[in-house]
Amino acid sequence: MDLALSKIPMEGYACPLETTLRQEETQESIVPDACPDIGRIVCTEAQAQLDRKETSEGRLECAGTVRVTVIYLPEDGDGPRRLELTIPFRAAAAGAVAAGSPAVASVTVTAAETRVLNPRKVLCRVELAVWCQVWTPREEVLCLPEDAQEVTLERRVEELETYTAVAVAEKPFAFSDDVTLPPSHPGAEELLGHRVELRCAEAKVIGGKLVFKGEAVLCCRYRTAEGALALGRWELPFSQLMELEGVEEEGSCAVELAERESQVTLAGDEDGRTLSVHMELLAQAVVRQDRSVMLFSDAYSTTHALAVERQSVTLTQLWEDSGVNQLCREVLETEEPPRQVEDCAVTLGPCQVRREEREGVLTAQAWVRVLYTDESGQLRALARTVEASARIALPAGGESRCRCALAGEVQALAAAGGIELRVPVRFAYLTTVPHTLEAVTALQAEEREGDEALPSVRLRLGQKGETLWDIAKACSAAQADILAANDLPDPENLEGVLLLIPRSRQS
Repeated sequence: MDLALSKIPMEGYACPLETTLRQEETQESIVPDACPDIGRIVCTEAQAQLDRKETSEGRLECAGTVRVTVIYLPEDGDGPRRLELTIPFRAAAAGAVAAGSPAVASVTVTAAETRVLNPRKVLCRVELAVWCQVWTPREEVLCLPEDAQEVTLERRVEELETYTAVAVAEKPFAFSDDVTLPPSHPGAEELLGHRVELRCAEAKVIGGKLVFKGEAVLCCRYRTAEGALALGRWELPFSQLMELEGVEEEGSCAVELAERESQVTLAGDEDGRTLSVHMELLAQAVVRQDRSVMLFSDAYSTTHALAVERQSVTLTQLWEDSGVNQLCREVLETEEPPRQVEDCAVTLGPCQVRREEREGVLTAQAWVRVLYTDESGQLRALARTVEASARIALPAGGESRCRCALAGEVQALAAAGGIELRVPVRFAYLTTVPHTLEAVTALQAEEREGDEALPSVRLRLGQKGETLWDIAKACSAAQADILAANDLPDPENLEGVLLLIPRSRQS
């Protein structure tokens, strides 16, 4: 006969798909009539904007646009100008994805360049890294024995902890502001593009809501009335609340910020010192917590023959949730000796984790763009990819997830032989250790014959590695009866102990 078991679904989310998609997009563009002919391209700046992400059966698709700003010198030599392009992109990944599953995604431009086809036509190429996760409710179900049973049942049930994602949520938000150039900066005649770096400085759960704070670091290039290139930089703080379902206690919060749109315009004041800013952003959060689960791992009967069916269940323990700062130093060689650095931008790609024995090596590629003037006063640029890395402890069987971000302002200085670069990087990592255990899923009991012929008491010598449960199960005896019949100073260490095993009788 089948014995009754209660079925309890495990709470939380599993991540069946986590990947980084890399692709290239190209586009030919005509220079607008209002722009002068291109003489020489100085640099290409590009930033990705995530418009949508959708999950269908077996597939995740992310789409958006790349906002490209090309800084060039016109043929007439009248100061730097800009050419703005918009390149659409679409990336898809296949996996064990259910339709409507929540997803987290971010898009990074890892390289961009523009080639002049003729003074009125250019070809732009961008390289993208699309990092994405898909989350689905855990499908594992645990069973517990019901109290009322038709047979005498001995059960082993343990209360264990598992570290799991308990909420996946997102919130779009927007803010607008006016910013003013410092008195030490000249006014702007024309904007030559901007870039946005998003940082989340704090995130915590309070009363079923996620409170997160951060800042958008805005850098704007512009041309002065004298035709020179200048740069303005502002840190724009934000604070938001996000509703969560089923989460009341504090947990570990990972917030991924994505740009959906950003606009910067001159406000129209006479000296060109005020800029109007509008941003639309998307906050994507994954909250993890320790949750208790009751694991029914074994059973036997003192009166019946019992058939036990089991399944493997993976429980995850938190090893470390931390971060490490690393300063990446490089000297970038230039074709011409630099006199002064005008601007430096760094974009970090997705972080990779590689195991080396009991250490994890965290690496990220940084796309660096530097604008500088050479000794003759010519405006020049270089673009390079450098690597940032750090090492962390990684236990046997452990798994680490890592995200990286700039940990402060990038420094680039003219030096002998090139540009001396210093990039502060913070690697935020989460290390967990999965454990696979056996859980009971079904019990069938049958009448057992011949128990009447067994003696009322037996002797049993404890063997190495045996527990009280092992001995009681092997002898079809109740643990409580064995404890009552023996004076055991240490029931956990039974090796070499001669035990009296009383026969359990059916009541």
